[in-house]
Amino acid sequence: MKVRIKFAKSGVMKYVGHLDIMRYFQKAIRRSGLPIKYSEGFNPHQIMSFAAPLGVGITSEGEYMDIELKEEIPCREIFDRLQNTMVEGMDICKVTYLPEQSKNAMSSLAAAKYVLTYKHPEQFSYTMDALVALKNTFFHDADTIPITKKTKKGERQLDLKPLVYDFDIQKEGDAIQFYLFVSTGSVDNIKPELVLKHFFASIDCDIADHAFFIHRIDMYAKNEEGFVSLGDVGYEK
Repeated sequence: MKVRIKFAKSGVMKYVGHLDIMRYFQKAIRRSGLPIKYSEGFNPHQIMSFAAPLGVGITSEGEYMDIELKEEIPCREIFDRLQNTMVEGMDICKVTYLPEQSKNAMSSLAAAKYVLTYKHPEQFSYTMDALVALKNTFFHDADTIPITKKTKKGERQLDLKPLVYDFDIQKEGDAIQFYLFVSTGSVDNIKPELVLKHFFASIDCDIADHAFFIHRIDMYAKNEEGFVSLGDVGYEK
């Protein structure tokens, strides 16, 4: 029985890296008593996979983990048993069963939405109207956005335009927030801070590294009808 678990990560837990999050969930599942399936062989381990591990320092309300259970248990019971093992900063959001032939979350991942909040809006010399106009010139009005992306194998030339599905700027109180919907996955994985780096470079604005609070809103697969949240794939029992 394939099960998809949506969870949120906030507070001090944003400083816990992916490998430790994996170990955390392995222990949480053991404490919950869920009948998780183990791999075969000399060193059996829980069958568990994650979609696009979150970077250290980033919060999220749309993280996904797929597991396999030996027997069917109601989604509400899985939710309650896991939530009871969570610490502050980790919360279970949703539990669904997946069709037997479904791809795991990482394999089906195509895009992700983020909101980035500038830490020091008082240092901005741009009004919101000016920022939106500059964003439109950079993104909406541009035919291409050529960039050089650094990878483990060196540098790669690519066009950012078709890999950014949406780009919006809003103001919440004094906070300036940048909403980005970008390609995510094993092929074209675009970090939202990369987009902002090139946006600010295009207007000759020097923005320091780590100038934004980054929050992942959700992750998406793609089908014939468009993008669908990974949390909406499957069904509840």
